[in-house]
Amino acid sequence: DVMHENNIVPEFECFDTGIVRSVGLFEEKGMIKQPVHVSFVMGIASGMPADMDLLPILIRQLKPNSKFQTIVIGRKEIWDVHRRCAELGGNVRTGLEDTFYLPSGEKVDSNGPLVEALVKIVRETGREPATFQEAKQIILH
Repeated sequence: DVMHENNIVPEFECFDTGIVRSVGLFEEKGMIKQPVHVSFVMGIASGMPADMDLLPILIRQLKPNSKFQTIVIGRKEIWDVHRRCAELGGNVRTGLEDTFYLPSGEKVDSNGPLVEALVKIVRETGREPATFQEAKQIILH
């Protein structure tokens, strides 16, 4: 209730399927309110692998109206996961905190080329990247 009263929108970073299921339990118990924002964190050694085939399974565990995104740590393998997430209606993000590598395998030293590569992938799925204002609305509502 305190978060809701203060317009705080929690983001649940899920490193395995059990955490995804726990978010649903929190909703059922009334501990959190919609919209729920879930991040599927993949590519961490102690968590889920960066495997695009996991996304449909993870999405099935979400309650209706949940919003989801991928946070994928790794090299070239992350880009297929981002593409699949965009195809499935999810949000994507990138930055040097997740990877230093473009889809080609080329190493970069700034976020710009990573963002450009992700924008290209999103557009190839038939979607357009969110503007700053659109992204703000996605997060806050």
